[in-house]
Amino acid sequence: MFAVNHRWSNVCVVIATAVLAVSCAREQTPTTEENILPLRVAPEFTAVDQNGNEFNSSSMKGKPWLASFFFTSCESVCPALNTIQADLQRRYSDKISFVSISTDPDTDTKEALATYAQQYSAKNGVWYMVRMPIEQVRNVAVSGFALMDPKEPSMHSTRLAAVDKNMHVVGYFDSEDTADMKKLNTWISSQ
Repeated sequence: MFAVNHRWSNVCVVIATAVLAVSCAREQTPTTEENILPLRVAPEFTAVDQNGNEFNSSSMKGKPWLASFFFTSCESVCPALNTIQADLQRRYSDKISFVSISTDPDTDTKEALATYAQQYSAKNGVWYMVRMPIEQVRNVAVSGFALMDPKEPSMHSTRLAAVDKNMHVVGYFDSEDTADMKKLNTWISSQ
């Protein structure tokens, strides 16, 4: 009987050692573009940007970008979200683009978007603030990016969806979470 218990004890030690070795190896793997698995394909959509130009998400292929949702009359989370994006644009405009989708297209005319873009120093060709019919916005948010349904303008996510150069969503980063913002900076730096 002692030999059986001793044998099971050895098996348990071997299994525990293997599990520990695998979990430690995973923690040490750097987060680079090569080892990030795509979560989903980024949605294709057409919209109008802050300059009144047609914007097509497929034009982003070949360059990483961040997608976000906002509206110009928002006084709660949008200013903080867009201040973060303005800072990221200032530091990384040579590496990444930004596509901010209005959840209030009736109010957010191209003129309203242009004024708002100026407030955040959005660079043409780098940061696109876009509008499209609300049903399309809801579809892009829910079916495209797997984010919450903006049934009302204020019901939008504060997460930034990271899209790689191959048009794959590779991560979501909560703009209100400092640790997530550090991870996002690391991802952008690796691009």
